[in-house]
Order: sequence, then C-alpha cells, then structure tokens
Amino acid sequence: MQMPSKLLSRFLKILIFITFILISLGGAVRAMNAGLACPDWPLCFGQVIPDFQIQVYYEFIHRAIAGLVAIMTFGLSIYIFKSSYSKNIKITMAVSIGILLAQIILGGLTVLKLLHFSVVTAHLGFGIAFLCSQLWLYFLLFVKPQITEQVPKSFNAVLIVVALILFIQIIIGGLVSTNYAGLACEGFPLCNGDLIPTFDGLVGLQVKHRFWGYFTALAIFAFVNVIRKSRDQKWMDSRVQKYGLWLAALILLQIGVGAANVLFKIPPIITVIHLAVAATLMGLMLKILYLGIAGRK
Repeated sequence: MQMPSKLLSRFLKILIFITFILISLGGAVRAMNAGLACPDWPLCFGQVIPDFQIQVYYEFIHRAIAGLVAIMTFGLSIYIFKSSYSKNIKITMAVSIGILLAQIILGGLTVLKLLHFSVVTAHLGFGIAFLCSQLWLYFLLFVKPQITEQVPKSFNAVLIVVALILFIQIIIGGLVSTNYAGLACEGFPLCNGDLIPTFDGLVGLQVKHRFWGYFTALAIFAFVNVIRKSRDQKWMDSRVQKYGLWLAALILLQIGVGAANVLFKIPPIITVIHLAVAATLMGLMLKILYLGIAGRK
C-alpha cells in the first residue's frame, strides 16, 4: 500500500529541511575550525557520544544529523521501491541513494584525509546534489505544472546553463573556504586595493570567486528578464514569475552577505547564511527547471 500523500509530503518536507540544516551546519563546522574536532570516524574519540566540548559537539551534532538523514532516506527508499510509483520516481530515489552513499564515504574521507581541500569541496558538491535529488523527488510526487502549451526547449536550455553557472560558483566558493582564502582579499569590492591584483594563488582564487559571482548574478538577472518577457506566454507557469523575482532578490542578498563575510572577517553566522542562501538559490533554479521539463509533452 502507498502512504497517504499528506503523510508522505510531510515526511519529505521534514527530510528536505533537515538536509538543508545539515548543509548549513557543515558551513558552521568549517567556520569554527571544527572539522577535525573528532579526529576519528565514524566514532568520535572512540565514543558514540563524546564528552562535551564546544568544537567537538559542532562536529558530533553534524554527524548525528547526517546519520538521521541517512536513516530517513534509506527508510524512504524501501517504501518507494516497494510501492507502485512510476519509473521516474524510483530512478530519482535510486540516484538519491547513490549520492548519499558517495556523501557518506566523502564524510569519512574528510576526516581521514585531514580536511584535504579536494575532498571537502567534493563533500559540499555532493551535499548540494543530494538536496537537489530530494527536491526533485518531491516535485515529481507533488508538484504539477499549470500550463496549457509545451515549454520551448530553448527556455530549458537557458535555465540549465544558468543553473550550471550557479553550481560552479558554489563549488568555487567551496574551494575558497577549504583553501582558507576567505580573507586573501582585504576589502570589497576591491581586493587589496586593486580590482584584479592577480589570478594566481589564494588571492587569485578569491578574485575568481568574486568575478564568477558577478557573472552568476548577471546570468540570473538576464534569465529573470527572459521570464518577464515571456510572462504572457501560455507555456509559462505563473509560479515561475514569482520564483524569478525571488532569484533576483536572493542573488542581491548573496552579494551583500559575501561582502559582509569579508568586511567582518568571516564570522561563522555570516558564513552559514552565505551557504544557506546558495543552497536556496540552487533549489529555486531546480524548481523552475522542473516546471519547464514537466511542461514538455
């Protein structure tokens, strides 16, 4: 038997919310230099529940929430595979499980490889991908397009390109964080008194992050303009117009949060907000993409 839709919807919303919190908390662990507060894995100082110490508990709580997400996801997958849902839903669930397994391995390697920047950045990327897989599953189950004509392939092509640009920016941001390049540039918008002091080293990495961020913002603004110009088309879902405005507002907020991160010397709370806004932007892009793909005959 299939679970009542309201109960399944509530379960998925809770799972998505906890995953979102987990990703944001990962930023806090990094900002508090607590990534190696538990020097072993999967235990912490050889214990299931370690003695209390603030940095240790940042990492321990992060692991505990990750464990909860894993248990909930595996439980959901058993239910989905045993139920009579469509092939697309079961494939999405399988992809989500695959990403989760990779993420568990990367979580262990993050500690065992002593926070190597490549592993930690991959951990972030797979975390965002896992969140997206959960969102896509929810959309397939509970979101229906409100259109009367087929969505043009060109619209979806533009959206996919913009979504990739945004994802690349998130990964570059991860590289900045994992290489401790957040304060390589003093000041904002200038970097150590220059617009482009160099593209080499840690300073260059920060400069690339900033300029790809500007490019991402321009791409999103251009896409929002496409939405505005197409708002009267029968293939345009009315909800996309609202999401477009949210995208524009969030990218402006993200630029402001990024500037504050530098000007206030990378305080943990702003770092968490910066990552949370990035994840929200990715989720919105995915929602618009789903509405486009679901509207194609």
